[in-house]
Amino acid sequence: MIENLNRDQTFALISEMNSTRNLLAYGIRAMRTAAFVETTRDPIFTMLSIGVEKLYKLTLGLVDLEREGKWPSKAQMKSHGHNLIEMHDAVFDELRKRTADKTAYVRDLFTSVEEDFVVKPLIAALGRYGQSGRFYYLDVLGDSPQVWESPEEHWQRIEDAVMLEPAINALFNEAMKSISNNELWESFHDSVHERIALAIERLWEMVAVSARNRALGVAGTQFGFEVHPRSVGRQ
Repeated sequence: MIENLNRDQTFALISEMNSTRNLLAYGIRAMRTAAFVETTRDPIFTMLSIGVEKLYKLTLGLVDLEREGKWPSKAQMKSHGHNLIEMHDAVFDELRKRTADKTAYVRDLFTSVEEDFVVKPLIAALGRYGQSGRFYYLDVLGDSPQVWESPEEHWQRIEDAVMLEPAINALFNEAMKSISNNELWESFHDSVHERIALAIERLWEMVAVSARNRALGVAGTQFGFEVHPRSVGRQ
């Protein structure tokens, strides 16, 4: 049993932790192994958008559990919708306060993720995909096109942010000098995918490590151990 949760709620939380961990793990694996993003963009977006949404909603639920002594109601959780940008800000506001008295390692881990220039456009893209981007072309077919960017354009925003990384920008410039060199282009694209995967992985790890260190209360410590990236494949 987990503190302040009954038996059914405890098993439900454990199931959600497993789901979160597996969605993020498989989404990151797809990112790292994708030969052509054009054929894997939707599976990656789907797994990562749901995985991050679950990670954030569990985090916010644990905050309420510690603060109120009970898990938030279905209506309270649904009020977040699929708006990952708002959830991201709420989670980081909480963790910024809750890690202030933790070890230097935990504080530095939080700061490194908060300052990662790839995270915000990545969260924005995943959030938009979860809210409506997954149906972007169905809406076009139905003569009701959406007013915001397509999934491809959101993906491009992520890649534009990744290009701010000097080492990746250098790989791109080398590939441009020898535009027919497939090995150089493959190395560049692999580096882009790895940088995106690392942004999600570091975010995931930071939330788990913060929880392990009691940033989300007593109940959050089990969440921190169960949802941690290193727990993948352990079950």
